[in-house]
Amino acid sequence: MVIIVVAIDNSDSVITMSNCESESKISCKLRCLDPAAVEDAMKGLDSSGIERVSYTCHLSGKEEELMLIGDRLAGQLAETVAEIKDVSNAKILVGLYSAELCECDVATLTSLPECEVIHRLHTLASDGVLAHRQFHEMNYYRMVSATLRRYIEAVMNAAS
Repeated sequence: MVIIVVAIDNSDSVITMSNCESESKISCKLRCLDPAAVEDAMKGLDSSGIERVSYTCHLSGKEEELMLIGDRLAGQLAETVAEIKDVSNAKILVGLYSAELCECDVATLTSLPECEVIHRLHTLASDGVLAHRQFHEMNYYRMVSATLRRYIEAVMNAAS
């Protein structure tokens, strides 16, 4: 089966197509974020709101609350901060705002196709917004841009 992911970047009206079969897949051996918890949080998520999901890293034992944002709020964030570029990146970055996550947990949190998550995380790391490290053969990402962190915090505070 071939899955084609189409991403439309509204800022430039660029359409990006990628074939998921030809790209790398997430190969996490351990998935920490419970899909059912994300699904429950999504049920209560308003398009301009914020929901939180409890998260416990099975490797470190560290407990965090991850944030989910609605499409309208994600769009607002993307329009406000040029580095974010689009709604999907906004959702990824808000998820990484409070914790370092592996690719599979970012995919679970955002409900984006795995190949798209990998591509976006690589791009954001190349742009200097995220830091990447490999740990136990899994790829982890964390936000390193202090400026972007402040913008996200301001938008989140205004939305609360």
